[in-house]
Amino acid sequence: MSSPTVQRATGTPRKLRAESGSSAGHAAEQSPSKRTPQKLQVRSRKPIEEDVPEEPATPSPKPRKTVQGEQRDAPEETQSQASGSAGGLGGLAGGLTGQVKDTAGALTTRGEQTVANATGLDLSFLKGLEVSEWGQVLGDDGNPVGRIVEGEPEDLVGYAVGDNGEILDDDGDLIGRVEALPEAIQENTDQAKKTIGGLADMNGIPVSEGGFIKDEAGETVGKVVEGDAQDLVGYAPSEKGEILDDEGDLVGRVEPVSKATSAAGSAADSQKSDSQGTKSVGKSASEEATGEVDKADSATKDIESTAEEKVDDAEEQLPPLSTLEGLKCNKLGKIINPSTGKPIGELIEGDPKKLTRLGATLDDQGQFWDNRGNVIGRAQTLPQQDYSDEPPFAGLDGLHVVEDGWVEDSKGKRVGKIVEGEPKKVLGRPVDEDGEVTDQHGNVVAKAEYYEQPDEPEPEEPEVVDLSKLDGLTCNKLGYVMGPNGVPIARVVEGNPKELAGKEIDDGQVWDGRKPIGRVELIPEKEREKKPEGPFAGLEDLVVNKEGFVEDTDGNIVGKVTEGELKNLRGRTVDEDGDIIDKFGNVKGHAEPYEPPEEEVVEEDLSILEGKTVNKAGNVVDAQGNVYGRITSGDKRLAGRKVDGKGQIWGDDGKVIGKAELVPGAEQEKPEGPFFGFDDAEVGKDGVVTSGGKIVGRVIEGDAKRLQGRKVDEDGDILDKNGNTIGRAERWEPEEKQRSVNPMAGRKVTREGEVRDIDGNLIGKLTSGNLATLVGKEIDDNGFVVDNDGNKLGECTLIENIPEEEEEEVVEEEPGPSPEELEEQKKAEEDKQLAKKMSAIIGQTLDRVRPICKMITEHIERAERTPKEELDEERLVKDVKPLLEEGGRILQECNGAIRALDPDGRIAATAKARAASHEASPEEYALADQIKEMTDTVVSCIENGKKKIADMPHAKKQLNPLWALLSEPLFQIIAAVGLLLTGVLGLVGRLLEGLGLGPLVNRLLGGLGLDKLLDSLGLSSITDALGITGRKK
Repeated sequence: MSSPTVQRATGTPRKLRAESGSSAGHAAEQSPSKRTPQKLQVRSRKPIEEDVPEEPATPSPKPRKTVQGEQRDAPEETQSQASGSAGGLGGLAGGLTGQVKDTAGALTTRGEQTVANATGLDLSFLKGLEVSEWGQVLGDDGNPVGRIVEGEPEDLVGYAVGDNGEILDDDGDLIGRVEALPEAIQENTDQAKKTIGGLADMNGIPVSEGGFIKDEAGETVGKVVEGDAQDLVGYAPSEKGEILDDEGDLVGRVEPVSKATSAAGSAADSQKSDSQGTKSVGKSASEEATGEVDKADSATKDIESTAEEKVDDAEEQLPPLSTLEGLKCNKLGKIINPSTGKPIGELIEGDPKKLTRLGATLDDQGQFWDNRGNVIGRAQTLPQQDYSDEPPFAGLDGLHVVEDGWVEDSKGKRVGKIVEGEPKKVLGRPVDEDGEVTDQHGNVVAKAEYYEQPDEPEPEEPEVVDLSKLDGLTCNKLGYVMGPNGVPIARVVEGNPKELAGKEIDDGQVWDGRKPIGRVELIPEKEREKKPEGPFAGLEDLVVNKEGFVEDTDGNIVGKVTEGELKNLRGRTVDEDGDIIDKFGNVKGHAEPYEPPEEEVVEEDLSILEGKTVNKAGNVVDAQGNVYGRITSGDKRLAGRKVDGKGQIWGDDGKVIGKAELVPGAEQEKPEGPFFGFDDAEVGKDGVVTSGGKIVGRVIEGDAKRLQGRKVDEDGDILDKNGNTIGRAERWEPEEKQRSVNPMAGRKVTREGEVRDIDGNLIGKLTSGNLATLVGKEIDDNGFVVDNDGNKLGECTLIENIPEEEEEEVVEEEPGPSPEELEEQKKAEEDKQLAKKMSAIIGQTLDRVRPICKMITEHIERAERTPKEELDEERLVKDVKPLLEEGGRILQECNGAIRALDPDGRIAATAKARAASHEASPEEYALADQIKEMTDTVVSCIENGKKKIADMPHAKKQLNPLWALLSEPLFQIIAAVGLLLTGVLGLVGRLLEGLGLGPLVNRLLGGLGLDKLLDSLGLSSITDALGITGRKK
């Protein structure tokens, strides 16, 4: 077609996909049916012209038509259209011919269906509609447009109609067919006739503004229904209503605009008239149908002959189907050559998406098979053709020219550049996919080339440097590693050179045990010094003196002349290499480093040390303790060993294990300072000097506030950081006030809570504290009962300080305890015995579980101290897991033993009432203390373990679920004790609060749901006592 003369819109028309001809499956959602629909026998695929039924009792759906494939290039499209025309119109012609030859009666009863077939209508307008009750297919307006002709109607309710009126199940099997009602056929036939005539009238008329097509009279005869109407202005549709661009690609479609809408319902209205006019209407319809058939027959013959000629030409150029063997189709229904990536065939029957998903391959007949042996698709070959390369800007939208001649797409990405034409003149103009910029008349005024931003160069991989030559070497304090020639070959890049000096290098790193503390790198060859430093490096202004020695500016002799005449070299300078040069730089002589011989050191006479002994302070003393020497080498653990006349200390194996020297005379005569022995003495508040928390002196010189916190030396001097004396202190201790010692000091509490003197006389009583836990505890000077660490546990009061009880009025003695009191005493005694038994069980369990918790903690702490790269988490899991399981087993045994004390639940049933009516006995206090110890041990182990393995992913994953092996039986034990002796838990709660474990235990108890369990048993006082519910008893 010719290019449109009307100016196009700014954007290039978007290409459309050609309509897929693949068959559709049934509806996504299927209404429930009474039973599974029965599969139908698939009819054989014969040519349409041979498939003319002989007066069937009920109308049957039309045979499946050959499905057109995806959109192709211009040559391929022509052949496809020819093939499609031959297949469809040929069948129509054959059907028309047979029906025209039928009797007039048959023509009368099937006039509407004949008209539909003559105009080329099929059952596609039923596709996608669902089967309703009574086997009817309803249109969008709710009126019946089809009915079931094959299959059980009640089983097909809810299924969707597919191509050619077929109904398929989930497996793609045919289970039913539908046909269109005569009224629907007549309506679609009229619409098809109008559409065919309207499309032919619009052929060659360009699209105007708004997407409308107008005839010569200016009346609107069509409109754009697919594609961007604004971009298609100026394009002319073909006789099929398709709009193609310059490359032959489909970019839009049009359809005619009907002038009247009343004609569509004329056929339906005529059939709904009264029954008396039925015969006349039928006769009229028959005559009209016969006339339409004559016209359609003649038109069909012309089209059929033309189509057959095109089909013959197309089939001669198609490659054989065997070339498609083993290939697959893509989701667009194309068969792609894997070597070229170009289509060589297309799907003509079947669902391309389903075939792609199944991965089905073609056989040598162009068929797709499923695993049941059914043909699920067919393909045909495409004529061989040369595919032209895509335009440089294909697929890019919104291309336009921006500043500096660059071309950007709609997203602002730079994709091209103007190479021909003036960039400034075409600024803002659109660029088509060929890279051409046109003016308003369609003339090319500039051309652009595709531009791709250069990839950033990949960073070069660092060259692996061999650092093995540095192994065993050490760095100096300046951070250099010296080579064999005396020049630096490496330098420190990580770490403090002064701290690394003297430490060996291994694999480029300096190690301190197992921990790397520094790293070195080689100095590049071009940066290295070519020769080592000279013998006089670092010395400046060296000159030769009159004796032939080399002196520095301070007169120190550092060298000696070895070459040259001495008298000519006096006063001349010596350089770093030892060369003696004149003022012009000529070498006149040479010098070497020289050091004056050291005076012979007279060996010190150590004979005075012979027979002396080494004490624990490392001094050599005589029998009276006078100090004569001190150890210079060896261990201070040499105490008790003798020293010989040479200051040597010998071991039992006959080897020298230490040496001693004489104490210098100045130190011998120096007396000990007033603060000798107080190494940590410092100035505290109010000018006092403290050491170890005790006052040992006071400031006598200097500002006490400024001196606070400063150290005091042995002589009492207070120094600043530069060693200057800024104050003085003297020894001083405050007068101690005489303390009155309680007469009960040193005595112990008896079982009766009494305190007696050495003669057994009662001198005091326990007035505060738990007697059960304080029996045998010692009383301090203030009358408090303390443990071994000095912690206060209770208080005793002298008997004379206890107020006398007021004499009660003498009342007549009751004859004896009542039965209720006897019963209460009996129950109290039972509780006491029960508490003893449980205390013994928990004590034994605690002795067994404490070492297990200790081992668990030790394993985890050892793993925490191990460096991360050396940590074996799997080994930690193997060590800890058996211990957790063993601890859980021990606690479960304890739980079972406690519950066995009340097998019938009798004691638990009365525990709540008893707990509210009496105070805790000493046995219950002891039991509470045992439970507190067990809870403290297990809970601390669990919490510490969880915290320490938090940074160990594998160990955390494996061990965290196992902590419940300890926590669950522990709190089951607490619950069991609470059921039997409810008052004990109150004591346990207070003890745990004192240890700071109350909130932790409450959180764990709440997490296990014990609060809800006890509430359900009516023992909410247990949870109240532990503080779980927030209510305190």
